[in-house]
Amino acid sequence: MGPSFAGLIAVTVIAFFTPPEPSLGTSFTALSNRFFAAYHVGFGAMGVVLTALLADRLARAFGFNRPLAWIVSLGAFASGLKWPLADDLAVELGAISSTSILLGLVTTLATGEAFRFARKYVRGAIAADTAGAFAVAIVFGGLALVHVTLGDVLLTVIRPLVSASDTLPGLLLVVFFQTLLWTAGVHGPAFLSGIVTPVFLKALDENSQAVAAHQAPPHIVTIMLSIFYFPGGSGATLPLTLVMLRSRVARLRKLAIASILPTVWNVNETIIFGVPLVMNPSLTIPFLLVPLVLATITYLATWLNLVGHTIVYLPPVFPSFVTAWLTTAGDWRAIVLVFINIAIGAIIYAPFFRAYEKAIVAQPSEQNRLLREAEAIREQERDKEMHPERSTQ
Repeated sequence: MGPSFAGLIAVTVIAFFTPPEPSLGTSFTALSNRFFAAYHVGFGAMGVVLTALLADRLARAFGFNRPLAWIVSLGAFASGLKWPLADDLAVELGAISSTSILLGLVTTLATGEAFRFARKYVRGAIAADTAGAFAVAIVFGGLALVHVTLGDVLLTVIRPLVSASDTLPGLLLVVFFQTLLWTAGVHGPAFLSGIVTPVFLKALDENSQAVAAHQAPPHIVTIMLSIFYFPGGSGATLPLTLVMLRSRVARLRKLAIASILPTVWNVNETIIFGVPLVMNPSLTIPFLLVPLVLATITYLATWLNLVGHTIVYLPPVFPSFVTAWLTTAGDWRAIVLVFINIAIGAIIYAPFFRAYEKAIVAQPSEQNRLLREAEAIREQERDKEMHPERSTQ
């Protein structure tokens, strides 16, 4: 999912500067309308990139023909668009927008399963791949022939999910499981991205479309809201890093100094595995509690119009306060909210961290045990990333 966002950014830039190009004399309103139109095309193209990347990953994991997997998966994706095209492919991708991500997931996973079952039950690699491709063509080609637009079907399915997630209980449930998985060493946001990302992106997309139509954004919970309740990354570790700067344990203090800059840029694996937060019962409670508290504050602040809605997707390459300002279309109150959340997070983390410090001083061997366990989990995750086929066996 992550690399697919590069497709979103690249296609948005290309579509924005497609002739007739904007000039220095173009009005701000025209530029804004042009940007959001290009932005929707970028979201649509993201589904295409995701389809190709996921097809390649499945082909490598299960050992079927990679070029054939790309072609068949992209063909299945294309069958889910409206045919004949009203204008051109860019217009159709702009119309389907963020729903293309879910379309890409569904069609590519279905294609991958068809190839996998064919390899399992049909003798000969060529015959199996041919059977798998034929099965995909029958299913998705048949849907297209009877004028069933899979993209529209998925849009109908995802709308109730967007509405259900756009509530405080729905948000807290997602945040809780994202952080809970991290306590066991599983990257929670990545693990849940296949479900959460299409829904939250759809909400963000509808916000941007509303702004482009000069209407109020309809959704509070979007994929960009996490920048407020996860300052420093999952678990809101920037507040913890600031608390650690005054630690009485030399190792933790040095770790905080070394990690402060990456954590400001929301890269917090050094904190999660270095403290460690993984498999550490002393810090599990604040690690789960802080994001829930900050998510509640952020939701209420947005609901009360104390801060603007998030309307634009931005890659995680800026500090939280910069991203918050940009994604809310330049609302300075978003910066204030980020710093308030960081302060509240530090207040909650502080007493638990002091208790953890005392435990380390009293039992140095316990710290070493936690570090060994965290490092073992980290090595397992690295091995899965380098050898994805092992995680699928």
